Amino acid sequence: MPTESPRSSERLESPRVATHIVLFAGFGLLLFLGMSLVLLHFYYRSAIGRAVFIPPTPFARPRLQTSDTSEFAALEAKQRTALQSYAWIDKDKGVIAIPIDDAMKRIVEREGDKYAPIERAAPDATTGEEPKQ
Repeated sequence: MPTESPRSSERLESPRVATHIVLFAGFGLLLFLGMSLVLLHFYYRSAIGRAVFIPPTPFARPRLQTSDTSEFAALEAKQRTALQSYAWIDKDKGVIAIPIDDAMKRIVEREGDKYAPIERAAPDATTGEEPKQ
């Protein structure tokens, strides 16, 4: 049996560091960075003669509501008028808008399926034809 342990056959690395190589690499890196900064400084000064200042342009003023309560009241009045008046939706097809109260009364008075469409328009009295769909 050999008297040597298994680790003794492995050779450990020397703790010495080649400091001159590390210092040379560090110095070279610093020299490279310094030269790059100097060259960029001269390039920037030659490419741009003076500092360029572009004054900021102001944004357009926002269009704010001047009187939101009166605008809201006008909107409600317009919607209320639309709900309480007759108007043509499609004259060619014979579709009209009726006041909401009249429409609800017609639906309540119906018998059977209250969710079915409102009855079709009556045939034209002069020609006897159904309105176009």
